[in-house]
Amino acid sequence: MTFEEFLSGELDSLRRYARLLTGNRDAAHDVLADALIKAHLRWNKIGRMEFPGAYVRSMVTNGFLSERRSWSRRFITATRTGDLPETAGPSVGGAVDDRDQLEQMLLGLPEQQRAAIVLRYYLDLPDDRIAAELRCSSGAVRSYVSRGLSAIRERETPPGQVHGNELSPDPGNFRPGNFRPDKVGETR
Repeated sequence: MTFEEFLSGELDSLRRYARLLTGNRDAAHDVLADALIKAHLRWNKIGRMEFPGAYVRSMVTNGFLSERRSWSRRFITATRTGDLPETAGPSVGGAVDDRDQLEQMLLGLPEQQRAAIVLRYYLDLPDDRIAAELRCSSGAVRSYVSRGLSAIRERETPPGQVHGNELSPDPGNFRPGNFRPDKVGETR
């Protein structure tokens, strides 16, 4: 398989994955571009692998996690004018798209939890494959997912409403096109 053939079949899914992972189109483009440049340079080896898509996806994941750790990413934020805004501006869109709401829900999570949730519910990967991609144990993956879902439920639960074991996570709620923010945690 050539690199061009790989891109024609996998680029769209890698683009969507990077967007969900980063929560930002520009950051997704940067992380994906870096991973694809590295993959292209090593394509003689990667192209012979049984699952080159999984390998490149793990390169995207690792790039995202390492970028989030860098000092400049955490402390330096550029704006168009160079000035820092006093408050956040109003939302441009009138209606909230499910994908936008999903991205907002994921943005508040630590990167390991966000990556684990995206890998599990968006890509339907089992714990052992997620653990290999995140370079942690299967137990840590389950913990990341559990804590991430709890944090999402906590933020999405209106004040005064009780949440707990009766709100079990429903993986179907996290699939594109099937995601319903108002149904997070409800069982079918």
